[in-house]
Amino acid sequence: MKSKFGSILFSLAKALLFLSLIAVFFIGQYTFYLETITYFWGNFVVMLIYSAFIYFTSRVYHAFSFGNSKWYELVLSWILCLILANAIQYLILSLMQLSLLPIRGFIIIYAIQIILIIPLSIIIDKLYYSIYPAKTALIIYGKEKKAHEYQAIINKHHRKYKITRIASQDETIESLLRYVRNSESVFFLDVDEKVREHLLEYCFSQNKRIYLMPSFSGILVNTAEIFWFSNTPMFLPKSPEIDLGTKFIKRILDIVISLLAIIITSWIMVIAWIIIRLYDRAPAIYKQTRVTRGGKHFTIYKFRSMRPDAEDDGIPRLTSREDDRITPFGRFIRKTRVDELPQFFNVLSGSMSVVGPRPERPEIAAQYQEQYPNFAFRTKVKAGITGFAQIYGQYNTAPEDKLLLDIMYIETLSIWQDIKLMLQTVKVLFKASSTEGVENNSTTALK
Repeated sequence: MKSKFGSILFSLAKALLFLSLIAVFFIGQYTFYLETITYFWGNFVVMLIYSAFIYFTSRVYHAFSFGNSKWYELVLSWILCLILANAIQYLILSLMQLSLLPIRGFIIIYAIQIILIIPLSIIIDKLYYSIYPAKTALIIYGKEKKAHEYQAIINKHHRKYKITRIASQDETIESLLRYVRNSESVFFLDVDEKVREHLLEYCFSQNKRIYLMPSFSGILVNTAEIFWFSNTPMFLPKSPEIDLGTKFIKRILDIVISLLAIIITSWIMVIAWIIIRLYDRAPAIYKQTRVTRGGKHFTIYKFRSMRPDAEDDGIPRLTSREDDRITPFGRFIRKTRVDELPQFFNVLSGSMSVVGPRPERPEIAAQYQEQYPNFAFRTKVKAGITGFAQIYGQYNTAPEDKLLLDIMYIETLSIWQDIKLMLQTVKVLFKASSTEGVENNSTTALK
């Protein structure tokens, strides 16, 4: 009963947050733009449209993910949500007036919404953890190395999970069942199928919360259609081939987005080019061979962030955490992603897409594929500037994990998915960890 009441209270708190933002907007509209709506029912139409935009953007940026994100990360999500929703609403109201409205009112509305968001996010965050205290967690692993990696990750969410035991799949089934019985949540990391199936049945019967590390086959099954042979269900994984309609729309989207990006950021690129040239008189644009769809090679363009002699030893390597090859201005453009801007010319020419697996260097891709043969599956689609691996992973994410993220993207590829990933990319720009290099003295992300 207590849990049900807490769930209702938490839902009401989120509803209050949502309605408060809408209320601020419409009070502001009546204060600053009373002339925009000249008939009574028009107010309700505009309110519904704005509510739909807020709901849409909150889903894209996971702005209601209390318990999965820290409160300040959610505030950042709301900042982006409101920028997008308010900008669209501004354009709609301006079109209704057939002229651009004064921007001052929208700035005041936005400022009040953000001021409101901060205390409400903190309050709802505290409410969540008072209603849902940390659950005891068990980690069952197949590879000890993975267990330690994910223990560190789960420990970052110590307010939600309390790890009470880490157990190897090689322990007796009786011991593992006892550990499961004494835990509220169970994490399965690379556990053999036979052991996992037995334990999953028990977890399911005992209503335990289950977390499974995805595998290549698991992703294919998860995104598969159900095909019936008489009365026998079979899974039919999706074909990695993109239909012609999706290819055409995706290409049109690439052209439009890349042209807009080049026009909007042209002044930034000019300034970056000048600073890099003045620093050491070497070329400002860095050209490098990368791999794209079908294993084809192409030349990628980036602003040079390293010394001109960075790879004079002839050894291809990723950037390390304390890489002394990076120039002072290079560190800045890497953190702000300014170094990536010339890649929009790659997108415009057709050698890359805005969304797709990150293109690897041929030599490094070959090393990854030697250890993970399925790594070549990433080249089923065109390489991209952003994507699942770029948003949910990091520069130094292990190639095995990058592969799984890219397979997820390929298997769920759609125009709607691409649009969401483009919007989510803006949030990644504020995450310094996403550009963190590999371990010092490493040449690839292999560990």
